[in-house]
Amino acid sequence: MTHPADPPARPRVFYGWVIVACVWLANFTTVSTNPLVFSFFLDPMSSDLGISRSTLVWGITLRSVAGGLFAPYLGRIVDRYGARWPGAISGLVVGLALIGFASTTNLWVIYTLFLISGLTGFSIFGGNVLTIVPPANWFVAKRGRALSISGSGQLVGSATSAIAAAFFIERFGWQAAWGIFGVIAIVGVVPAYAIFMRRRPEDIGLLPDGAAEPPPVEASAARVAVSTADETRDFTVSEALRTPVLWIHVASFTTMLLVISPFLLFRNRYWTDLGFSPALIAIGVALDPLTVAFVSIGMGVVAERIPIRFVGALGGVGRVAGMLPLTLGATWWPSVLVHNLVWGIGSGTTSVFQTLMIPDYFGRAHQGAIRGAIMPIMVVVGALGGPLGGYLLDAGMSYTVFFWLIFAAVGLASASFLWQKPPRRPRVDGAVEVREPTAASR
Repeated sequence: MTHPADPPARPRVFYGWVIVACVWLANFTTVSTNPLVFSFFLDPMSSDLGISRSTLVWGITLRSVAGGLFAPYLGRIVDRYGARWPGAISGLVVGLALIGFASTTNLWVIYTLFLISGLTGFSIFGGNVLTIVPPANWFVAKRGRALSISGSGQLVGSATSAIAAAFFIERFGWQAAWGIFGVIAIVGVVPAYAIFMRRRPEDIGLLPDGAAEPPPVEASAARVAVSTADETRDFTVSEALRTPVLWIHVASFTTMLLVISPFLLFRNRYWTDLGFSPALIAIGVALDPLTVAFVSIGMGVVAERIPIRFVGALGGVGRVAGMLPLTLGATWWPSVLVHNLVWGIGSGTTSVFQTLMIPDYFGRAHQGAIRGAIMPIMVVVGALGGPLGGYLLDAGMSYTVFFWLIFAAVGLASASFLWQKPPRRPRVDGAVEVREPTAASR
């Protein structure tokens, strides 16, 4: 018999996992315009429209720029009101934009649709506030696994969409393929966000991770330890922007975005020129995000126990190792699979650091606004990589030089992860917390 004074029983399944499921589905169904999937549309669209690849990939650039410039506003909206209705509206917009690709062959209309779809933020490299902020708000102790699981939707979706794109384009044409992906995006995002999405656990009387009582501090292996929750607070946007570590983070991931986008866009053509079959390339490209999905979930759990900067650096080692089959000019067909497997391991490990850094280092309260504040720089500069890579290759640069330049940039950016230590947390009275970091955070 329950005593009247007893606290209400906690639900058997923490609602935060419903949030993770919604985000996973949104990630899964909105990946068709990222460079990995778009690479399958590049050649048929270029041929039918009679334009060069470097001209066509400006659509991806416009999409990324739009997403980056709108991110500060979207981040503040999500922090204040949650992702429920912004996500549902964005899902409808991105779906309609994809359907629009099916009914036009005009380059400028296609550019416009890319730009409009970018305003939604879905599948924008650099971190989408609509899919990262919600699970980060609902979890603290288990944030690593929650973000990794929800993010795996984009990875599994990329693998599935890569194979689906190759099949749909061959069977129905690229216009129809875009239409199919548009319908999938609307069905996958709008109902889930409109019905189930909620801002924070506190809004419905719960606590992060489904805990029975507040923890003394939002602790993780990467955080600075303090004795009581009252001593410190989350960073504001202006405070976060004054920390050197945030700008080192921006520089490293901007470099990554700048070089990885053209790498994903043009490696398919490299393999095609070597005579590898479309089926082999599709399987190899699908292997990459599938590997990322499984690795990121495992490393998300690991990141709850060790400093996340070490996780990021380890991922960088995997990425540069994965590039060796291309930089060394391997011509044997298993190299496609080896590259995608090792590259996927590295990418999955690195992605954990990227998604956890903002909430772990700066707190939950303003994470959407902080992420939104840095995204214009990261995404706008990073978006130039696709056209730049296209122009370099069209101008006659060899793939060997092209891949070695990317190899060097990825290696330098990854090395910087080791110096991205967590900042000292601000105190409630406005002074910066001066305690030494714990052994786990050093």
